[in-house]
Amino acid sequence: MLLIAVVILIGSLSASLTFISEDSFTLNEYVERTVEYQQIYEVSTLAVDAVREILSSDSADADYYGELWTQNFTIPIENGSIQMVIVDQERFLNPNYLVNTNGSVNQNYRRIFTRLFEILNIDLRTLDNIIDWIDRDDISSGGLEKYPDYPAKNGKLDSIEELKLIGGVSQQVFNGTVTPSGFRPGLKNVLSVYSNGKVNVNTASKWVLMALDPDIDETLAAGIISYRKERPFKNINDLNLVDGITGDIIHRISPFVDVKSENFLVELVVKLGEREYRIYFLLERKGKKIIEKWRKIL
Repeated sequence: MLLIAVVILIGSLSASLTFISEDSFTLNEYVERTVEYQQIYEVSTLAVDAVREILSSDSADADYYGELWTQNFTIPIENGSIQMVIVDQERFLNPNYLVNTNGSVNQNYRRIFTRLFEILNIDLRTLDNIIDWIDRDDISSGGLEKYPDYPAKNGKLDSIEELKLIGGVSQQVFNGTVTPSGFRPGLKNVLSVYSNGKVNVNTASKWVLMALDPDIDETLAAGIISYRKERPFKNINDLNLVDGITGDIIHRISPFVDVKSENFLVELVVKLGEREYRIYFLLERKGKKIIEKWRKIL
């Protein structure tokens, strides 16, 4: 029934956009754009409803690959297509948690981020710069507080793209690099400002898993990923079922991990002939309640 409901909702997106492709040509360019934008907004509202339906009906125990929300949706429409991708944000680490609400540095998260930066071969001075960008004061804690054209923000990051303003975050550091052994991710691949601060071990990458504890090496991270493909973790203690994961490791990482996700970023790409619209919205799920945090149309 769920899949049928989702198909009906997504089918409504196609119907809305068919109206655009058939009728908007009778309008001048300005009115055409206005009508398209209004219809695109309606499409985004239908998409929000579809994702709400998906998220409210999935497993109550855990969020993991293989659930309906992890699938990529592509819907052909006249003169174009609609693509929808849902990404849980708890697969990432949140840099805003490097600083506590009282303004002090969260040393536990600093240790996790230190390991992450070492794994990704990123200069640790860049981590100091990020902390000084986020903390409340203009006193350096080892990083930069002033830049040639602007001061450090001294506030939380509003987006991951904001990292580009921080010293040491080059294009390679942000986007990742190709090495002889394969792709090494950049910060945009492992961080999000929308997560609740707890990493979902069912969806996190090996890089994030390795950062959680010094005893989780590449072999153990691969073991976690291999195990969850067959049987998702329903609680943190299930990690004991992975060969090499000890009770001590679970005890150390338990404050920073979960088996469920709370925040979901949705990207909707609508192509109409030569035009393309990108719609982003963030949904927060707390129990059975799903809240739309924001929506952007580009």
